Amino acid sequence: MKLYVTDLDGTLFNHKAQISIISRDILNREIKNGASITYATARSLSSASAKTAEVNFDLPVIIYNGVFIIDPKSKKQLISHYFSEDSKRTAADFFTAHEESLLVYSYINGIEHVSWLKSSISAGVRRYISDRKGDPRLRECGRFNELFEGDVFYITLIDPKTTMETLDEVFYNKNGLTRNYQADTYNTKEYWYEIFCEGVSKANAVTELKALLGADEVIAFGDNVNDLPMIKNADRGYAVANAADELKRAAYGVIRSNEQSGVPVFIANDRCKVWDYQRHNEIEPSDADKFSRCLAAYVPDSDGIGTLNEKQIHSVLKSYFAVTAYDKEIKIGNFYADLVTENGIFEIQTGNFKNLVNKLDSFLQAVHVTVVYPFHKITRLNYVDGSTGELLKTGARTVHKNLSDFFLELYRIKQYLNDPNLTVCIAELSVDNYRFTKKDMKRRKSDRKMSVPVSLENLIFLEDSSSYKRFIPNELSDRFTRKELAGLLKTCDTSLFIEIMKDVGLIDFVGKKGNEYLFIRTDK
Repeated sequence: MKLYVTDLDGTLFNHKAQISIISRDILNREIKNGASITYATARSLSSASAKTAEVNFDLPVIIYNGVFIIDPKSKKQLISHYFSEDSKRTAADFFTAHEESLLVYSYINGIEHVSWLKSSISAGVRRYISDRKGDPRLRECGRFNELFEGDVFYITLIDPKTTMETLDEVFYNKNGLTRNYQADTYNTKEYWYEIFCEGVSKANAVTELKALLGADEVIAFGDNVNDLPMIKNADRGYAVANAADELKRAAYGVIRSNEQSGVPVFIANDRCKVWDYQRHNEIEPSDADKFSRCLAAYVPDSDGIGTLNEKQIHSVLKSYFAVTAYDKEIKIGNFYADLVTENGIFEIQTGNFKNLVNKLDSFLQAVHVTVVYPFHKITRLNYVDGSTGELLKTGARTVHKNLSDFFLELYRIKQYLNDPNLTVCIAELSVDNYRFTKKDMKRRKSDRKMSVPVSLENLIFLEDSSSYKRFIPNELSDRFTRKELAGLLKTCDTSLFIEIMKDVGLIDFVGKKGNEYLFIRTDK
């Protein structure tokens, strides 16, 4: 059994402290298909659960930097580490002599509390409380000794006034206690000094969880220095691209950043069996003779609709990619594939890629899949008399470059774009559009329309992340804002472009430039 353990903030979460839609979808798919995935965080269960509610984590989770291993469903503590009475007394005595604004975490009569002293509250603690309005754990104390009531397991100082050296003389692997000291993930100017039981760490908790679950291998992911022991002790430990340099140096490898869904994409590919498939060139010219034969062989039914209610473009492309007449409409599992050939499944999809989701879940586990998207590269509009069939007017041919619709369709299957068993093919077509109207050629909502393929110009195959580079403008700087990209991008909607390029690992979010988000190219 492989056990995947990920940190949350800065690793699985993006800069908004959220799990992105693509990360959610990939994780849920992998968990559904049997992956053993959990997390190790400095957060509490209530804080972590609120942020991960849409992911179906069902294994025990590690919280408070390893203080607890807890069942996320039942809330039962499987392993716990509380301060001893001596350690609690040492902490209370020290902070009686050194005035600090404390957050003290404890269980009082079986109920979790985060306590602070009303008369001693720093800006950092005030922010902490403000960000958690309505949290039932929050407990304001009027007297200092109330802070240490119950079973204490964690103490946090935000930007302490006491020097780290002075604090470490008492709490760093002494008096039954240890600490973690680092900058906050989202406000790097703010430093947190966190105290807990000696021997407690994410690394030790992962070792305990590995034994608890009987796992053979632990693969861990992190971004900050508190993840360092976990990364070193794991069978394989990976740093996300946005991780601290110290962590990257110690890691088994560096994967995509948190903004690029690095952890979910890695897990999906680590578990993926890559099926035999003969790769294509990125751009391939069409076989004009073959396409003409497929056009000539197309026979519509009485309603002008092809086999199995497919329109002409769909039907002709299906014939074009087929090797034999017996390749079409083959049942795989619970679904019918448009084509099954020696080079995998082909799905001709003119739009509504969301309808492919369930099919891809099934098909990609069995064979390589190529999704063919017909792009009307060259079009001509013809007006036809709806009563007599007389051709009233033929327009000039128009060349189209806007791929916004295509990128929108990609967005609908974004959780599969990094799967090595998926190829997306853009079939660039020349198409005649017919509008059946009246003699005056005025456009009416009731006019019947029809699209007829004339020729197949080129086939563009997107088979891995690098093949998506073709869409990035050559003039685009290494660092850029959305506005700067929009000034260069002529092929599609800028927002869609950024999302897809982030998802395939070619663009990354790095911060802000004034009031605008700043991105970097990672395709180089």
